[in-house]
Amino acid sequence: MIPDLSNEELARRYNNGAAVPDWMETLLPRWQRDSALVRANASGAQNVRYGSAERNLLDVFTPPGTPPASGWPTLVFIHGGYWQRLCKDDWSVIAKPFNAHGIAVSVIGYTLCPQTTIRGIASEIEAAIAHVWTHAAALNVNHDQLAVSGHSAGGHLAAWCMTLDWTLHGMPATPFTSVTSISGLFDLEPLVPIYLNDALKLTNAEALEMSPAYRTPIVQCPFLSAVGGDELEEFLRQSALICGAWNGVSEWVIAGRNHFTIIDDLTRDDSALFKRVASNLLVSK
Repeated sequence: MIPDLSNEELARRYNNGAAVPDWMETLLPRWQRDSALVRANASGAQNVRYGSAERNLLDVFTPPGTPPASGWPTLVFIHGGYWQRLCKDDWSVIAKPFNAHGIAVSVIGYTLCPQTTIRGIASEIEAAIAHVWTHAAALNVNHDQLAVSGHSAGGHLAAWCMTLDWTLHGMPATPFTSVTSISGLFDLEPLVPIYLNDALKLTNAEALEMSPAYRTPIVQCPFLSAVGGDELEEFLRQSALICGAWNGVSEWVIAGRNHFTIIDDLTRDDSALFKRVASNLLVSK
């Protein structure tokens, strides 16, 4: 559904960079610096290939020490960037607090638009998660304690994972303990008439087909939609939309957080968001 707004106003409501103009000079450099330290020092496996495309690589950062016999509980993280920016190496920082609490983190890389489509990215994410699950023993991952989270475009892709038939990969129908979408997008049709579509190349029909809000969830695990209370209007609407479309969704509007400070909370173990995601991961399926 495209809101009854001018294209100019609609574009404003999706322009997070304009709404938080200093994030690329403050938060992003810190994330990249801390991510480089994680990659230099963490245990696990880096640049594991899961497909043939250049960016079809994933990292698995594991806690120090001997893994449990069944492998580490693991969070799979899907980064954002409107499907057209950033890369997995910017987000290694996510692993640090989880590793400190005995949880592994897998960060997925994927091809960006316009080199591919959103449908193409979704297929790559599916392949990457299936690779982690199938090769769990070699990666010291416990595939019975696997959770998924993503931010922004990654939040869309995390929700998309709820609508897939994972048995096609030889996996359980519900392979996750939980899925958390942070500042996610669940209705892509509003993106068609605005600047973002220069790279995405979405038609209205494909936008609707790729919108989780208009699909039926198959995976039967807890799904949390977290959004910052200081985010742009459309992100608050998007979160409310998925909560109305799917049964049993938990919505969490985090006061005082914008589109970027909300994901910064996932880099610290003293934040409520970190504690919520970690606790959801450690529950039994």
